[in-house]
Amino acid sequence: MNLEDRYKTLDFYRVGINLLPVHYNFLRELAHTRFDKNISDAIHYLLNKYMLYLNQIRITPYKRTETASYQPQTKQYKRYSIRINPTIWSKLFDSRRFLGYSISAILRITLDWEMQEMGRDIIPLIPMPEIQLQDVDSTQHLQEIQSYVYTKTADYEPRKIFSIFWDQFY
Repeated sequence: MNLEDRYKTLDFYRVGINLLPVHYNFLRELAHTRFDKNISDAIHYLLNKYMLYLNQIRITPYKRTETASYQPQTKQYKRYSIRINPTIWSKLFDSRRFLGYSISAILRITLDWEMQEMGRDIIPLIPMPEIQLQDVDSTQHLQEIQSYVYTKTADYEPRKIFSIFWDQFY
């Protein structure tokens, strides 16, 4: 076994998410109609489309912690099991720490925005912010950790994840 194969991830992970049935059904509908029934590709699409907007609503600077704040409690949430590409799950996991929302809340927020864009009558958990070009930071993929810079990239098709740490003062 060569070194490259030793660090290859699984095709899909089975994970649990907490969503309202209306959001889960919309996610399935989006996956069925636009992504050949692939929920992982639908989530990837939502993250890419709305990441700039998510960065505008992040709450970690105000909380001063990377722990996730979970979405409001309601008895209507159900736990759904989905199969997701590990690189997409990793992106959600890292976004959770940076944005300050749980993975389920991030999914719900992006689904709210997509449903609203498609003309569905829904009140979003968090309204989509307006973005001015001067607000966009070109280094959003970098996250500073004390005196270190952390970058993480993933190749979607071969399912490989690359993380790089380096000391700014070295």
